Amino acid sequence: MVYLPKEYRHLFPEAKAPKWHKYGAKGVVIDGIKFPSIAEGRRYQELKLQQHAGIISELELQPEFVLQEKFKHQGKDHLAIKYRADFRYIHQGECIVEDVKGMLTAVYKIKKKMLLKRYPDINFKEIFAK
Repeated sequence: MVYLPKEYRHLFPEAKAPKWHKYGAKGVVIDGIKFPSIAEGRRYQELKLQQHAGIISELELQPEFVLQEKFKHQGKDHLAIKYRADFRYIHQGECIVEDVKGMLTAVYKIKKKMLLKRYPDINFKEIFAK
């Protein structure tokens, strides 16, 4: 993708401006999978190696957890509130859920609390980007 300054974009409407991540993270594609950050991509590679070595099993990307079911209030439908982690896998018979973080947003902090309340037996790990 070629970057065009704003004043020349009308000459080439098919050219798009590059998309920048809100928090400065740079995406990466590994095994045909697009990861929103290099840190998440690296963690995927580490977990993939561990699975290959038999240390972990059942590696899953982007597992989803329902924090609150959908509901209706005064005739209006409200969607379910969901949390999507980065990885879930089995290690020594225990289910581990991981999230790779570079920045802790307010929404993330709230959803994490809801996740831990709704699923108290979950083994949740945060991996902080270096």
